[in-house]
Amino acid sequence: MPNTKFSSTMRIDLTSDAEEGIEMDSSIPLQTSAKTPAPPPALSDPRGEAAGDLCEIVGSADFRELLQSVYDAAVITSTAGNVIRVNRRAEQFFNYNVARFCQLHITDLLAGSDESLIQTIGESLKDDRFILIQAYCMRSDRTTFPAEVSVNMLRISERDYISFFIRDVTLRREAEERLRTGHAAIQNSGNGIAVTGEDARLQYCNPAMRTLLGIDTGQKPSPQITAFLSNPRLADTIQDTVRRGETWRGELEMGCASGESLFLQASVAPNVDADGAVIGMVWSLLDVSDQKRIMHELIEHNAQLAEDLNLANEFQLAFIQRDYPVFPPEVDATASVLEFGHVYIPSGAVGGDFFEIFAVSESRVGIFISDVMGHGVRSALIVATIRGLIEELGPFRYDPAAFLSHMNSDLCRIVSNPGQTMFVTAFYMVLDLLSGNITYAGGGHPFPVLLKTHSHQAAFLQSSTASIDPALGLFPGTVYRQNISRIEPGDTIVFFTDGIVEAENGENDSFDNARLQASLSRHARLDVTGVLEALVQDVRTFCGRKRFDDDVCLVGMNLRRLLSTTGA
Repeated sequence: MPNTKFSSTMRIDLTSDAEEGIEMDSSIPLQTSAKTPAPPPALSDPRGEAAGDLCEIVGSADFRELLQSVYDAAVITSTAGNVIRVNRRAEQFFNYNVARFCQLHITDLLAGSDESLIQTIGESLKDDRFILIQAYCMRSDRTTFPAEVSVNMLRISERDYISFFIRDVTLRREAEERLRTGHAAIQNSGNGIAVTGEDARLQYCNPAMRTLLGIDTGQKPSPQITAFLSNPRLADTIQDTVRRGETWRGELEMGCASGESLFLQASVAPNVDADGAVIGMVWSLLDVSDQKRIMHELIEHNAQLAEDLNLANEFQLAFIQRDYPVFPPEVDATASVLEFGHVYIPSGAVGGDFFEIFAVSESRVGIFISDVMGHGVRSALIVATIRGLIEELGPFRYDPAAFLSHMNSDLCRIVSNPGQTMFVTAFYMVLDLLSGNITYAGGGHPFPVLLKTHSHQAAFLQSSTASIDPALGLFPGTVYRQNISRIEPGDTIVFFTDGIVEAENGENDSFDNARLQASLSRHARLDVTGVLEALVQDVRTFCGRKRFDDDVCLVGMNLRRLLSTTGA
């Protein structure tokens, strides 16, 4: 049964099964449907000759002209609800011709209605001027559209008829739904949203804005939102921007009612009328106070971290050797039988590469080079640990294999941490300056290159076994193997870490070992420092950039001559 409410204007809401899920479906055609039209059920025509008379009266030329001029679909029925006359708009709405219309009852056009509707209308029109029905109307193909139907009693030639003026409200319903959805979105938005006049006086604000600034919506007159600005001079800038039809965006500091200062990301857009004239402003405020505080703390933390890293860099650079041992011990560097040089380029503030050159005895020199896995502070801490271990392992400096074996055991103990892997590649060599014999051992580290100065040939030192011993810090109890060889006066040995050979160009090609050998051969005539610097330049040219992605450490040693027995 329809719901009724008696007043000077009566409202009836008709609901149908079709209404649910169809009401706002814009895919339903207004005039046609892809469905095969299903003819309406056959209707008996109870009107007889009297109905024909009514059609003739209501069908007069003047009345037809008036009917056709109506914007809405107009349907005239008898008091029993039988259709007598319609206008062209009705034909367009329902896709019936006039003849077929005159075979219909009004309930055939209003979905969800039955004969009780006519009874309700008849009783209501005795007391009310007209009735407003919210309904879904049914076309000839059984598709529906939302409609607002105005019903009133029409008296012509002392006879009563009922007029139904039907307005298709599809577009209005869609607009109302968009407004409803938009309003719900604004009301539930986490951003503070307010609408003000051109003078910034509040006209509307959502709950988030009221909470954000502590606005009392009952205050008369309503407050100006610009009164909350910590910098009042910004108000003119914002208003001038909006008056030009532009949106102002930026960060604002505003004071809320509690006295607390807030930092807000703001967008202030023009509010325009139907003619495009600016009539006010739309404010959208996002509280970024917490982010601002965190960012400030982060900046302070980063500044402290940068300061700590700079200090760590200074300490690490202090570790890098500047003075090399001389042989015999009493001579200066230019008279030493050995010439040394090095290049150290960390990829960050601190690095994981390290080397040390020290006198094992008055006729033996030790060269140690290592590369800690990874970069940064953690690697730098391991470097500091290795430097301390070199001092502790003094008794084993004569024997490279024993030296690395003991260092590995100590590192396994120090860096062992379930869930984290830390290892160090290392190479250690002892050169006997009386004979030119070299003994060396490596743990996962690239073997150095022997550069024959006179022939300009560069070749890697070889291991006595096919397999390579593992990096340090991985396997406790590893016994590293010793290798023995000999160099001649004039020969140069170049020690390096993998950052130099793994440097890549724009095509992801690495500099690799072959290019390393070729570069060293090409610059063999230079002194040790010159050879190393030329190698670095070759790598930078190959990569097309100055910066290295990994730490780079190069150590060069040239045997000028053997140490005489009398000088030992």
